Amino acid sequence: MLEEHPVKKLIVFRYLSQKHIDEFFESGRLRLSAFSEFAKHKDEQRFDAQEGWLIVDIHGKGQRLMARAGVGFDAYILSTSLRGNAELMNVFGTDGYFKINDADSFAVAVADRITSCAGGLAGSCIYANEREIHQRMGELLDRAIERNEQGKMNLMRVVQLIKVALVPEAYFWKLLCHAHQQEFRFVWHVGHKVNEPLFIECPEALQFCEKVT
Repeated sequence: MLEEHPVKKLIVFRYLSQKHIDEFFESGRLRLSAFSEFAKHKDEQRFDAQEGWLIVDIHGKGQRLMARAGVGFDAYILSTSLRGNAELMNVFGTDGYFKINDADSFAVAVADRITSCAGGLAGSCIYANEREIHQRMGELLDRAIERNEQGKMNLMRVVQLIKVALVPEAYFWKLLCHAHQQEFRFVWHVGHKVNEPLFIECPEALQFCEKVT
């Protein structure tokens, strides 16, 4: 008989000012960000004017398509880290951080507090020198960009192909200079464009969290 072992839960860390950490543990108040907000940060550790934008390079059998495309502009974002220590706290310029002991359950609890939440993603960020995704799609690309008798392409078909090429990893793409952050990102989709942060109260999430500072 196989011995049963509990499933290991993913632990991540959220860096904030101690004031906001205390506020979270008192009421469950959380600030969810958006990709549009990342360009407004004044410090270089959080600033990223191109967050969510990538170059998609699609190869077919006889054709090639390159396009600039964006993802995540209909979503709320929460950034955490796989690292929990004073060194990273200093890097972010905060005076505190807290621990999320069960990332999956935390994400579900928060989703239940977001009006019109249509699902989400969570995962570790991918670090690269360039924001480029390369995909090989063979005849799919060749058929998508073939022209009709009037010499026009079916733009809807091309857009759909680009969406397919923007695999879920596109939501987690960051430049290599930020690799030391070891970011783990939560993404919650809603049915509209997100231009500003969202403040929610989610006391249900507290059971999955633990104060460190």
